Amino acid sequence: MRRQNFLFHSRIFLGILVFFLLIHCQSTLPPKEERSLPNTTITQCPYPISLGTVYGKGITNFDRTILLFQIKQLLFDLCEGHFHHLLPFVDKETGLFVDAKGYWTLDEVKADLSDPNGYFALYYFNSSKLNEKKGSSGNLTVREVFSQAGTVFVDLYVSSSEEVEMKFRFPKDPELERYLINPNFIKIQNTWYLHRMF
Repeated sequence: MRRQNFLFHSRIFLGILVFFLLIHCQSTLPPKEERSLPNTTITQCPYPISLGTVYGKGITNFDRTILLFQIKQLLFDLCEGHFHHLLPFVDKETGLFVDAKGYWTLDEVKADLSDPNGYFALYYFNSSKLNEKKGSSGNLTVREVFSQAGTVFVDLYVSSSEEVEMKFRFPKDPELERYLINPNFIKIQNTWYLHRMF
């Protein structure tokens, strides 16, 4: 009798569980009209990122984990269309090297992030403004590069126990790699900071 009760209750529980899983799966699908639109690109965050090859020695597995976490966090922000986590990753004393703009202090980075027409807004997020600035169409923002890249592999080039350069590899489309510069991280008082932007 107990066995039959147990089996009966187990089946009810499994039935309810399957019912809720089906409802959850249905609710996570985009609306039908959105699914049927041709040429619609929906960015899935976060981008698929994996640790690639580590060249050189001098950092611990913990250092690798921290560095991978930081770049994943920045790329997640990029995917979502903001850089809310960038400032804590920039050291107050050393600042940040930003592509064509050169060296920026932490305050300059902060000011640019809040400017809707600033460097980050233009080159990382807003393709129409980027096309307007360059006077041509089809320019890719950094966000668009990662959105088109597929799986991203992050190779680490260890210069010392306090400096690591990263290189992004895109096996699906290696041509996209030319749009990026290699980010650089430095370790100051046991904390890793982004020193050069990607």
